[in-house]
Amino acid sequence: MVIMRNNFVEILERQEILDILEKSGLGVQIEALLLNENKVYTKKGRLNKSGACRVLGLKPKQLDEFLCKCRHMIKAEQILD
Repeated sequence: MVIMRNNFVEILERQEILDILEKSGLGVQIEALLLNENKVYTKKGRLNKSGACRVLGLKPKQLDEFLCKCRHMIKAEQILD
């Protein structure tokens, strides 16, 4: 029962983060990453930067800026809540 509750909370938290990013205008890129999980994440769940760059059509520095913007949007929204 506790495991199911934790999974439900995780799902809600993930959806909240996705909603924040979508409101910020980053939804298309995030959706592209999620639809190509096997290309942008390693088997251990780490981000494969070269795969993510290919999927998003970005250079490594642009990807770093994109990820930084995502983090900034999430932190800003959490501060406001």
